[in-house]
Amino acid sequence: MFDESLIVTTALSSFNNAALYGPYFFVIGLLSIPLLLMGCVYGRDFVSKIGWSKNNIESQTGFWSVAVLVFWLVLFGGNYAVIRDGISLLPWGIAFVLFMSAMYLTNRVKFFGYMNKIQNKKIKWLALFICMVSLGLSAMPTWWGVLLQIGAVLIGCIIGVKFNIKFSDIVFPVFIYGFMTVLILMQPEYFRFAQLGNLTLVHILGLLMCGFFCVTTLVTKYTNARSKIYNSAYIKLKWLFRISAILALILFVVTESIPVFLGALGACGISQMLTIYHGKHEMKNMSKQSWAMFLVMFGVIIICPLISVLGIIYLSFLPDKINHKDFLKLL
Repeated sequence: MFDESLIVTTALSSFNNAALYGPYFFVIGLLSIPLLLMGCVYGRDFVSKIGWSKNNIESQTGFWSVAVLVFWLVLFGGNYAVIRDGISLLPWGIAFVLFMSAMYLTNRVKFFGYMNKIQNKKIKWLALFICMVSLGLSAMPTWWGVLLQIGAVLIGCIIGVKFNIKFSDIVFPVFIYGFMTVLILMQPEYFRFAQLGNLTLVHILGLLMCGFFCVTTLVTKYTNARSKIYNSAYIKLKWLFRISAILALILFVVTESIPVFLGALGACGISQMLTIYHGKHEMKNMSKQSWAMFLVMFGVIIICPLISVLGIIYLSFLPDKINHKDFLKLL
C-alpha cells in the first residue's frame, strides 16, 4: 500500500498524461525562442565557416534536416509495445521513413564524399555497428521491431549506394516530413505529442500549419502561371474549394480523422493551384520560403529546436524575405 515505487510510477503517469493532454510542445516552443533567436542572429555566420554557402545551402539543409529527423526518430524513445492497436500501421510507416531516409542520406553522403574522407575502415565498420545497435535498441522490447527497422535501413543504404538516384533536396525532405506529420496524427501518443481524441486547438493548429506549408511548398514549386482561366469560372471554382476546405477543417476538428485532414489539405492545395494558374506571375520563391517555415513549424511540434534552427538558417540565405500577403493571396 505504501510502496514508494508505486507512488513514483503513479506520479510519472499523471505527469505524462497531463503533458500529453496539454499543448506541451507549445510551451517548449516558447522556451526555445532564445535558441531560435540565436540561430537567426548567428546561424548564417556559423554555417558559413563550415562551408555552407548560397550555392549549396539547399543540398546541405535537405541532407541535415533528414539526418536530424532520423536521429530524433531513433533516439527519442518510442516503444512499439505500447501501440494502441494490435494491427497498427505505425511501425510500417516508421520503417518506410527510415528506408527512404537511409536511401537519400547514403546517396547524399556519396555525393558529398564524406565517407571518402575517412580512410580507416575500422572506423566505418564501427560507425555502422553503432547505427545498427541504436536502431535495434530504439525498437525494443519487440523483436520484430528490431528486425523491421534494421532491415529497412540496411536495404535503403544498399540501394542508395548501388544506384545513382537523383533526389530533389526540397521535394524529398518535404515528402518525408509530410508523411511524418500524418504518422503523428495517426498515433500522437507514440510521439508524445498528444492524446488522440483529446487534441486541443493548439495541437490541431500545429498540425494544420505543418500541412499547409507542406502543400504550399509543392504547389508553388510545380504550378506555373498561365492566366487562362476566365474570371467568372475562377471565382466560382475558388469559392468552391474554399468552402470545401473550411467544411473539411470543421469536420477535422470534430473527428480528428486522417482522411479528412488529407482532404482539407487537398482542397487547400487545389485552391492554391487555381490562384497561381490564373495569375500572371510565378511564385517559385514561395516554395523555398514555405519549406523553411515547414522546418520551423515541424521542429516545434516534435520538440526538436535543431530542425527549427535549420529552417531559420535556410531562410536567412534566401534573397527575398517572407511576405505574409503572398501567402494570404493563395487562400
